[in-house]
Amino acid sequence: MIHKRFWGKDMSEALRAVRNSLGADALIAETKNLDKDLGGGVEISTLVEGEICDEADRDEVVSHAKPQVHPMDELREELALMKSMLGWLAPGLGRQNKVIKSLVNHGVTPENISKLLHALENAPGNNEQERWQQAIARQFPPPGDIRKSGERLALIGPSGVGKTSTLIKLTLFESRRREGSVGWVSMDEQRLNSAGMLMTYAGILGVRFERAGNRSELKIALERLSDCDLVLVDTPGTNPRDNDSIKQLAKSLHGLGALRCALVLSAVTNGADLLDWVNSYRTIGLHSLLFTKLDECRYLGPIFNTALNAAVPLSYITFGQSPTEDLAVAKPEVFASLVLSGGGCND
Repeated sequence: MIHKRFWGKDMSEALRAVRNSLGADALIAETKNLDKDLGGGVEISTLVEGEICDEADRDEVVSHAKPQVHPMDELREELALMKSMLGWLAPGLGRQNKVIKSLVNHGVTPENISKLLHALENAPGNNEQERWQQAIARQFPPPGDIRKSGERLALIGPSGVGKTSTLIKLTLFESRRREGSVGWVSMDEQRLNSAGMLMTYAGILGVRFERAGNRSELKIALERLSDCDLVLVDTPGTNPRDNDSIKQLAKSLHGLGALRCALVLSAVTNGADLLDWVNSYRTIGLHSLLFTKLDECRYLGPIFNTALNAAVPLSYITFGQSPTEDLAVAKPEVFASLVLSGGGCND
């Protein structure tokens, strides 16, 4: 057996280099982060059968050319490579460890599994399950849910993620936790059925309702609702890849007092898009992430990786289609329990 080394600017790129050269069943011996003075990035050492012919056979450097690979094939191969890394990631736990297997099956990245293993060393708890839960929970910022009176929160995000139904759920949830009046502002003039549904529910729930088609109207609407304990703003869906639309939304929301923004994302979106979308919406100013449709999601790894890598507080998670139920504060402990429970990934 001989060693071959592969390099990438990050773990995903280095893994892709291993896969392209040796296939999904490559035996990984060691992974390490390189110092900046050595060029930075990640180096993976693999074991390969055969003899060393010359110095060129010792090392492989990742190519930046992107081969045309079907996304699902790439995902399967990367999951296989993750499993082959378990010996390095958790040498004392073994491949049969249920927690590690659950994390891998969910699609949690090797980098994040490594972080959790380091956190596990000092995590408190009476048993392994509790220690894992604490190790995971400590990776997240404090929850970004609504905690004070006078909150003004705009729900932003792509079309179809469930912003309008989430606004209704959030109103009912927060009304149970506090006293005070609630106001809604609908900026989604493009979808009349959305504004119509909100107006109907506003009448049923006794919520004050305003419409706003632009920044000036939004400012007036917020002033009219200034005596409300909580004001929620329903914004139109925007294409995360349309910079002009995002800039326009940012222009409409910026500089309006204490208005905060929660990015609403569907849990069934693939991980690469999720992280790209978070970065796209950062220009608006993100105060929290809110994940919807967890009941439709079998693999929680993508939202786990996104929440961990985005370094933005989680606020709420939603389950189910009922607009009057199925919302919870995304406490780190709750998120940890979802991942450790398997979340249906083996159903």
